[in-house]
Amino acid sequence: MKLIPAIAIAVAVLAVGSTGYAKDCGARPPRLALPNGATASDDVMKATQGKFPTYAAAVNTYRKCLIDEVKAAGDEYEQVAGDWKNQQDIFSKTPAK
Repeated sequence: MKLIPAIAIAVAVLAVGSTGYAKDCGARPPRLALPNGATASDDVMKATQGKFPTYAAAVNTYRKCLIDEVKAAGDEYEQVAGDWKNQQDIFSKTPAK
């Protein structure tokens, strides 16, 4: 039966290169605590304004990492899917054993 070799090929193809793109984006930056604009003092608003650029930069860096990771996963999928199709074609042309 050709099913067992086909499964073995599928597992091998999926295993190869699956760790090549993995990247650790780290933990999502903690949400910046915002004061209530209706009740906050001028000093509290200024202090928060000073923290915002750092928060924005951290979130943008994290988002870019995630976007890159999703793209890499998609690229890897396309490669594995193409390789799998090639292996299926080879398999279907090989005489039964």
